[in-house]
Amino acid sequence: MRIHTGRVTAAVALAVFVLLSSTVAPQPGFAQEESAAKALLEKSLEASGGAEKAAHWKTMTEKGELTVHWEGWGTPHAECTRYVKRPDKMVLDQDFSKYDNPFFFTYFYNGGDVWAVVNLGVRQNPRYTAMMTRAMKNTGGMYYYVTECDTLFLVADVPDDSLVAASTVNRIGIVDQGDTVFVDLDKKTHLPVRRIESGGTQHVLLGDYRETGGLKVPFRVTVYQNGAVAAEYVWEKIEFDTPIDDAKFEEYRPAKKPEASD
Repeated sequence: MRIHTGRVTAAVALAVFVLLSSTVAPQPGFAQEESAAKALLEKSLEASGGAEKAAHWKTMTEKGELTVHWEGWGTPHAECTRYVKRPDKMVLDQDFSKYDNPFFFTYFYNGGDVWAVVNLGVRQNPRYTAMMTRAMKNTGGMYYYVTECDTLFLVADVPDDSLVAASTVNRIGIVDQGDTVFVDLDKKTHLPVRRIESGGTQHVLLGDYRETGGLKVPFRVTVYQNGAVAAEYVWEKIEFDTPIDDAKFEEYRPAKKPEASD
């Protein structure tokens, strides 16, 4: 694996991918019965291929191109690949060197341990751990929301904006261990078209749904931060249940520090 130096921080490169959510308490004026919200999520799950297929895939591999919008750097492109192996392994490669930019970032999640290889060094940070942990959860999509999240609620009044027409979606609030994300479900297809995170500062548009491995998944993901495009993922291929060696998720794992003796 090639490692290139660069002045862009690891935090920026990872943040545009993992799509973190922040704590946003559901407002009483916007909430309806939790059962109604869950019913809409279950309908979305069924539209995407059903609970059985969503629950039983073991690996997922996504390959495509990432375009980022970095102030001072323009719009660098990267060859991007993500490997996921349930229940708790993930690797994200972002290789900008293919397009003549001196950046290469690789992030690892394995059994709750998180590390990154950036600028010739292996790094660990609680922020990376939180981000990659959320990203691992998000691979479950609607199935994860329906089966694992603490609280679901309907948002009664959805305001219009320039990204998605409010009249075309149902908005669901999802609370997961104190974090809240809002999901807009298309009223016709029932598929998720947007996530709103980080207290409303981050909007993630999901589009170009295609069927692969019996599931409908978005091949285009566009991340807006504070109203401006931050990153665009265009997946060329998404495959389920192709073999992935466990060794891939162990690369560059930092040695554990010895426990202090009494």
